[in-house]
Order: sequence, then structure tokens, then C-alpha cells
Amino acid sequence: MGRTIIEIADYRRDSGFYSSIDLLLTIKSFDLKTIRKRYIDSLSNLSGRTGSVERREVSLGGIVGIKIEGGKITKEEKLCTLKEPRGIDLKHGQLAISSENRVYLLGDSDVESIENDWFSYIHTVKFHPDNTDKLLVSSSGFDAIFEYDLSDNSQCFEWFAWEHDFNKGVDPASGEDLYLTRQADEAIKYRESGVNYLHIQNPVEDVLPTAKRAAFINSVDYDLANPDSILATFFHLGAVNRIDKSSGASATVIEGLKKPHGGGSRESGYMVTDTAGGAVVIGSASSLIEYSLRGLPGKPVELNEQEWIQNAISHGNIIVAIDSNRTAFVIFDIQNEIYDLVTYDEDWAVQDAVIGSASSNQMTALKRISE
Repeated sequence: MGRTIIEIADYRRDSGFYSSIDLLLTIKSFDLKTIRKRYIDSLSNLSGRTGSVERREVSLGGIVGIKIEGGKITKEEKLCTLKEPRGIDLKHGQLAISSENRVYLLGDSDVESIENDWFSYIHTVKFHPDNTDKLLVSSSGFDAIFEYDLSDNSQCFEWFAWEHDFNKGVDPASGEDLYLTRQADEAIKYRESGVNYLHIQNPVEDVLPTAKRAAFINSVDYDLANPDSILATFFHLGAVNRIDKSSGASATVIEGLKKPHGGGSRESGYMVTDTAGGAVVIGSASSLIEYSLRGLPGKPVELNEQEWIQNAISHGNIIVAIDSNRTAFVIFDIQNEIYDLVTYDEDWAVQDAVIGSASSNQMTALKRISE
């Protein structure tokens, strides 16, 4: 798979190539420094996998609305406080957000919630681009994907990585393989064969920290080119996989990524954030272009070579990337080779963003569900 590298730092910097941009943000925590320290500490995990090795206390974050104009944030409003909100989507007049283990659906007149015992550390919620009644949810805490029919909020599809050839996590204490299962009969076989395993018997009580997960599916999207398939980003595998909904089989679409987020469809192919690689990767499966943010200014000296591009979204002809280490939105136009760097509050751990604003009724509803 060919990959061309383009340095965004070689583009011309300008603040006048885009009009005002309204964004709704999910901020996982308002204490980014603690998250950075936890991540850097995890680089020494014996397993070689970054992330928490034990259950940690859930942080309080929130939903924030901002406006970007002329190279700076001109408007900022905290709309609610929630437990680790990560996923957000705005489509068909509906706003969907996740809060750790719950999904909220906000129409223009009501608020509904979707709960599932197997929801844990939800990372993305994604409306179907054409069908207003379908929503995808990635339950990253249990390596699972769910689809819901919003006409009655019923589950219509589920996919567990452990039951589709991705059942091998890592024991962070020993670095050994750790087989994961939710099936009692499979747990018995693991025990009898003497392998290292973890049986998640009660998802409400049992937890699976980041470093122990097998796939760590942190984003899902509908595959525009294959209507019966889902695109999923596998953090630990460093890949975007296409999952066939009928058979459950998966195939790698993009590989060779470092801790990726946000893999999804574009009209021209795919786009994924090569998070620790410091880039946004765009293109087809056979020809990819890596738009590198590594040479941009503004990163604290103590972070050295560490990069963390949390996510990226399309907006017309431009891309808006969330650069957590520079605490900035990197806005760039790949056709005209222009970019801008718009800084945000250095305490914000921004997880995701969506273009647009909440309606007045949705803003009222957000206040009602605020923690």
C-alpha cells in the first residue's frame, strides 16, 4: 500500500481562507495535564501497550460550543458537564452524544437515552448518512460495536471482537497473552488448557482497562462504498478494518498506523487520524496520502517527539484536526496548500468535534442532563 507524505508545515499559514466555523466539542476531561502524565507513564508498560492497566476513576468533562473566526476562537460556551463524553454526531436534526456508558439522543423537543450493560468507555456515536433511524455505537471498553434502530431505540446489530478472531489482549503485568471472553464455556476451556485468560462475566461490575483490550475499537462509521459494511478503527492493531455485517468477517483497509482514531468514509475513499504518528491519512486502500502535522510549531518542549492528533473531520474543502499536544485545531486546505493553527484552552482534553451548533431546545436539554 503506497503512502505519500506531505508536511502541513510546508503549507502557507493564513487565517483568511475559511469562513467562520461553528463546532460542538466533546471534552473528555478539563484536566489534560493529568491525562498526559498517565499516558507518558504508561509508555513503560511491560506489555508495550499504552493506556491504563487498572480501573481508574471516571473524569468529568463536558460539551462545549465554540466559533472559530480569523484564526482564533471568538465564542465559547460550556453547555453541560458529563462523565467522560467522547462520541458526538449531529445529523438529521438530531444530536447524539456519549457519556462513558450511556448514549443521549437529543431531538428538537425531547431527550432519550440508550443504555446497554455492554456499554463501556463509549468512544463514538455515528448516525447513518441516509437512514435517520440508524445509529452506530463503539463500546471501546469491551471491544464491541452496536447498531440501534432509533424508531424504538432497539438494538439491531452487535459485533464483539473477541468472537471474531480478535480475542487476544495483553497482560500488562507480565507482557503475556491474555485471552478475553464473555462466554462461560470458553472460559472453562481456557482454564482447562492452562492459558492466561480473563472472563468478563458481569459487564456492569467487571472492567477491562485500555492496556488489556484486544482491539480497542475507538471509532466506527458506515462504509459509504459498501452499504452492508462498517468501518472500525482498531487502536492496538494500528488499522482500520471493514466489517461485513452479515458474516461478521473483517478485513484490513488501512494498516501501519500508530494508535489511530476516527477512521471513516469519504467520497474519495477513507480518512483516519494516525494519532501517535502525528498525521491525517486520506485516500483509497491502494493509494494513501499522509498529511503530517509533526513539523508544526506550538508543542511543549517536554513532549519531545510525542504526537497526539486526537481526531479529524471534513468541512467542505478543508480538514479540521484536533492536535492535543499543541492544544490547537489545525485547519488545512489540501487543494490550495494553506493551513491555520487555532489554539484552545490548554486544560481541555478535546476528544471529538462536529460541525454545527445545538438548537436552543437542545441546549436546554443539555443543561437538564448535566451532571
